[in-house]
Amino acid sequence: MQKINLTNEMIKRIESNEYYSKEDFIKDCQTYIKALKSGRLQYRVTSVSKSGMSRDILISSFEGSITKGYYRNYTLMLEILGFNFASKFASEIRVKGCGMNMLFATNYNIIHTFKNIGLIDKKQCETLAQIIN
Repeated sequence: MQKINLTNEMIKRIESNEYYSKEDFIKDCQTYIKALKSGRLQYRVTSVSKSGMSRDILISSFEGSITKGYYRNYTLMLEILGFNFASKFASEIRVKGCGMNMLFATNYNIIHTFKNIGLIDKKQCETLAQIIN
């Protein structure tokens, strides 16, 4: 594994949150990657703007067993990555664009960011960036 190099913007966002550390961020990224690999990561469009130029997307994964578990969202991780949210108290990110699969594009961007900061290598990036559940 390469050394993890967060951008200055990511570091500032982490430092502005007294309850979320760099270690928490890395752990959430690793959980996201594991959920994506195992098919537990879910992307769901919760709203489309009237113009069709943006979507609100909820990203979650099921953690636990079939009989006992919970849905985990990635709100803080996505905030550190620089995503905008649908509203102040929402877990959904707002993604602008049309004419392509925005769920695929969002995952693609997240995975490439993970590669750029050193969480995954190029080969893992090529594989994981193509997955959407």
